[in-house]
Amino acid sequence: MYLNAERLALANQTVKETFDQCSVAWQAIPHWDTGDPSQTTVPNDNVNPPNNFLPLTSLPKPFEVTLAAAIAPTPDELLATIVYYTAKLAADFDAAVIPGLLTATTPSQLVPGISSAQLLTALIEARAKVEKGGYRAPSCLITDTIGVETLAASTIANGYAGTDVLLPPANINSLQRVDTLATDPQVRGWLLGRRQRIAPGGAAEASPGEEAVDLAVSVPPGLEVVGDTSNNAIKLDVRLSYALRIKDEAGLVVFRA
Repeated sequence: MYLNAERLALANQTVKETFDQCSVAWQAIPHWDTGDPSQTTVPNDNVNPPNNFLPLTSLPKPFEVTLAAAIAPTPDELLATIVYYTAKLAADFDAAVIPGLLTATTPSQLVPGISSAQLLTALIEARAKVEKGGYRAPSCLITDTIGVETLAASTIANGYAGTDVLLPPANINSLQRVDTLATDPQVRGWLLGRRQRIAPGGAAEASPGEEAVDLAVSVPPGLEVVGDTSNNAIKLDVRLSYALRIKDEAGLVVFRA
């Protein structure tokens, strides 16, 4: 064994904690464990028939470490490398999951301009859409860097950032920023409606059963020891297997320019 049981447990705990801290999708979308690492499909549990099955996607981030780093008296070098690649895995995960929210039938809300009034109207209209679907708990808003800058600057001339003024009337308690919103350049953000109160960034601890969108996970974020390489290093993977399930589009709104 390249890693003894104690060091492997420490490495897996490091992957879990780092992924929790780095992935927006993990912080914003509740997940549940299928209980079967070999499972390949899950039902989508859509409230509107047909109820189809979704494939579970394996997402690995391979890397190599030296044998010296793996068996060193202290695990500092190994853990630093694991943290680095786990953060990259989280970025890949976000880039796959967030754009995957968009379908041909996703409810949309037009954002006609960037004035305070236009932004506030769009946010409240989106709030009304998810509340009509029964999602009345505080929502989560996901946008990109430009979106955050636009929100923050919209009322800055009055002495208050737009994020402090515009989000409360729209019943939004969580604002998340990602690099990739969708393949469609007109997409400016997402509103995830909630049925239960979820603290900002706390979806990983929430029950997924009541929510419109969840993540089915067969292999949680962790470390896999693959084996030797030709250059006398050790190949490792940080990986997870998941499926994004959109169970009720009434709890989801996409903002479009």
